[in-house]
Amino acid sequence: MRRLMQISLTTILLLLLNGCNPSALVNMSNEQLDPNLPKLNNVRAIPSNTYVAFEWQPMVREGIQGYNIYRTKTNQYVNSSTKELEKIATIRNRFASHYVDTGLQQNSTYTYTFTTLRGGFESPHGKVIEIKTLPPFPPVTFLKGYQKAINTIKLLWRPHTDMRVKMYKIERSMNGGEWKWIGISKHRMMSEYIDSTIVPGNRYTYRVIAVGFDDSISRPSATITIQAR
Repeated sequence: MRRLMQISLTTILLLLLNGCNPSALVNMSNEQLDPNLPKLNNVRAIPSNTYVAFEWQPMVREGIQGYNIYRTKTNQYVNSSTKELEKIATIRNRFASHYVDTGLQQNSTYTYTFTTLRGGFESPHGKVIEIKTLPPFPPVTFLKGYQKAINTIKLLWRPHTDMRVKMYKIERSMNGGEWKWIGISKHRMMSEYIDSTIVPGNRYTYRVIAVGFDDSISRPSATITIQAR
């Protein structure tokens, strides 16, 4: 079970910048704090839209047997008075040098820190890493719509140019109501959708959202509105 770890920002800054005694850092993980264990400071972080990839040099020569990884919830570290971080993973392999944290929100800031493990002991926290995931794709362009029959509206748009796009999500609002997901177009080059659930007399507004292979999304397209007849 994941457990929260309260970390004082002042303490972290003192430890990392001034080299103060790391035993002052409160340890709430499963391992016992050992201030003499080496910290993991040289971590490289590479953001994508919905994940962050990490890479580091294994500390085999130092006798390190694994790593704990801690992370804030979305956008909650900078403005938080308690500086809560959650342990999201434990890697129990001394040769491990990569980790990918998935399922993140786009265009959002996360803060990470790593600890090293040996036996039943854990090091003080290493360097605090703040990183922002990538923003949404640009929107689909040139969305057009035509009523083709009494119960049918056909949508057309320009295929998205980003090769990371795998499909499109079509959303509809009826008579100014809430947006609802009504269907998908399953390929980047499949740039049409036919809505066969039209009822004459209603006003239909549509927008299209591109979806990436990592489930990232684009900004919504411009909307079009058709009064069904």
